[in-house]
Amino acid sequence: MRNDERRKQILEIVMENDSLRVSDLIDKVDGSAATVRRDLTFLEQNGYILRKHGFVKYVQPEMVQSIEFSPEMIEIAKAAAKLVEDGDTIMLDSGFSTLALAYQLTGLNNLTVITNSIPVAALFNSVEHIQTYVTGGFLRVRENALVGTDAIESIEKMHAVKVFMSTTGIREGIGLTCVSAFQEDVKRAYVKSADKVILLATDQKFGKDAVRVFATFEQLDVIVTNKPIESKGMLQSLNKNNVEVIVA
Repeated sequence: MRNDERRKQILEIVMENDSLRVSDLIDKVDGSAATVRRDLTFLEQNGYILRKHGFVKYVQPEMVQSIEFSPEMIEIAKAAAKLVEDGDTIMLDSGFSTLALAYQLTGLNNLTVITNSIPVAALFNSVEHIQTYVTGGFLRVRENALVGTDAIESIEKMHAVKVFMSTTGIREGIGLTCVSAFQEDVKRAYVKSADKVILLATDQKFGKDAVRVFATFEQLDVIVTNKPIESKGMLQSLNKNNVEVIVA
């Protein structure tokens, strides 16, 4: 396994746990104890994790906190923004792709936004002509989002013409996947509460997978991405379910 693949595996395991013993992590990772410890040193030096007293914990790196969007993500956001009209009521999922979209929407008038994303809410707080509803719930710090029963109930009580979703991966023949149960439950609520479900995803999301499925292709209406989809199997699944693909 390459260094980047193994470090990604480590991060995914650590993100699933509030705190994890280093010895338990070593047992879960495909690599020797010495190699895993070197990876942990690398991740800690780059701000992704914190190690203390034999435990490891995930933290957001500074480069994430500074909100630097990739060129691909910005192009997707610009294309997705064209799907939003003045007077719309929309829902914005948590995640960097939806936050990138939020930056593109600040010039619209008479827009109503429902979100569980703390960064999205903070952005629109300074925009007078956008009315923002923030869900209840408890703060999931690593995702900068509100989750839990209160968040789900809040979303289920509302309705939007469109919801813009982020995803960890897109499983061929199945649908959209995410990492945690907290994400899954909130994302499912979003999908049920909007007339139109729109996914924002870079080409790297296709073929990537995660443990939890929160929406099938049958529930999806539009995918906005940055490159044409190459997988014939993926295209077949999307065409079968009448999913529109917009290439930014």
